[in-house]
Amino acid sequence: MAVASTNDRARITGGDELLVVEDLKKHFPVTRGIVFQKQVASVKAVDGVSFSVRSGETLGVVGESGCGKSTMARCIMRLLDPTGGKVVFDGRDITNLSRADMRPKVRNIKK
Repeated sequence: MAVASTNDRARITGGDELLVVEDLKKHFPVTRGIVFQKQVASVKAVDGVSFSVRSGETLGVVGESGCGKSTMARCIMRLLDPTGGKVVFDGRDITNLSRADMRPKVRNIKK
């Protein structure tokens, strides 16, 4: 998966980022057993994605089918809980917000 934005990494120091994603990870457990499930492995759907987007910029996420683009978006929107990393929207860390607290933010993220 390739993540590209219209900004230059060297410029990202001004603190005017609208969305900042740092080391985002989403791992799904692979379990064995019916009654006593034991995790035997994990699928790393998203592993260490970082980027930032300033107001007015456009972000393009490109990759093969099944590479984690939609999973990354769902973690940013908090439709899935990330395994690790940090998501900051409009200066507020939304990584651990509850679904109820996230509702008004989702409206702004979709705009």
